[in-house]
Amino acid sequence: MRADVTTDPTRDGTPVPLLQVDDLAIEFATPDGVVRAVDGLSYSVSAGRTLAIVGESGSGKSVSSLAVMGLLQQPPARIVRGSIRFGGTELLSLGQKAHRAVCGENIAMVFQDALAALNPVHTVGWQLTEALRARHGMSRRDATARAVELLDLVKVPNAKQRVKEYPHQFSGGMRQRVMIAMALSMDPEVLIADEPTTALDVTVQAQIMRLLSEIQAERQMGLILITHDMGVVANVADDVTVMYAGRAVEQASVFDIYAAPAHPYTRALLGSIPRLDQKGGGLAVIPGRPPDPTQVPAGCAFHPRCAFAEDVCRADPPPPTVSLPFDRTSACHFAEEVMNHDEH
Repeated sequence: MRADVTTDPTRDGTPVPLLQVDDLAIEFATPDGVVRAVDGLSYSVSAGRTLAIVGESGSGKSVSSLAVMGLLQQPPARIVRGSIRFGGTELLSLGQKAHRAVCGENIAMVFQDALAALNPVHTVGWQLTEALRARHGMSRRDATARAVELLDLVKVPNAKQRVKEYPHQFSGGMRQRVMIAMALSMDPEVLIADEPTTALDVTVQAQIMRLLSEIQAERQMGLILITHDMGVVANVADDVTVMYAGRAVEQASVFDIYAAPAHPYTRALLGSIPRLDQKGGGLAVIPGRPPDPTQVPAGCAFHPRCAFAEDVCRADPPPPTVSLPFDRTSACHFAEEVMNHDEH
């Protein structure tokens, strides 16, 4: 039975978010001190829409999603503040078992390392049918038939035979399709895909992203795509949240992000994408590296790498959000200047 939550699609004609995260802050206790991995993150995703959460490794993308799924190990992790609501249900007020029950039925996650996520000693079919039998009480025969249907859905060839095979007998791209099939087995309303094309070649990446887009459109799910690849974002996302050092530094529609980025970090990410219309010269890179989470610099965390930085950036934290036209926000002292900069 699906968890008892309310997910009315509209309120006064306005889409109501399926999943809403507000002011989420997460800390980790480490030998070097307390690390704030996520600091004041807010976003929402509605039915039929795709939200891309973008940033380099260590920006807090995956940690925030594990919190949504109730998969953070506490301790060392600790949710300091914030809200995670699915429909009318506040997930953080539930016990761990109830939280995971909601996620098991309504929110699913595709992990980036399919080989590590799949159990090597059980067949793919066994792993697909386990949840169906445990949660829905299906017989072995019915669950196996459903597993074959799911493999067909994600375009695994010869599904009736391959359902009997083990993860090591599948290619990387096919293992990722199996992971997507497992995530879809409970008919979730929200799907979180955490770097779903990591370590796959370009052609297979495109196939996986096209598959996710087709399934999302067919089922009208809310899709959260976690990635560092701005090229992938352009083809599939409706809205974008850019994260840096645990914070959302820019949030906007995908069109506005690409037309006129309003944060220097977003501009730098876009500038590092190879372009077919620009030949010769080296590939643009973002200087330096993300800050050590135990030693985040004063002021704006991005200022040591920022081409727009001035003294105020080194001394004062940026405003949490600068409101800009078209319901977009940027956490930058000079958001309007960056957005209106001539050299996009």
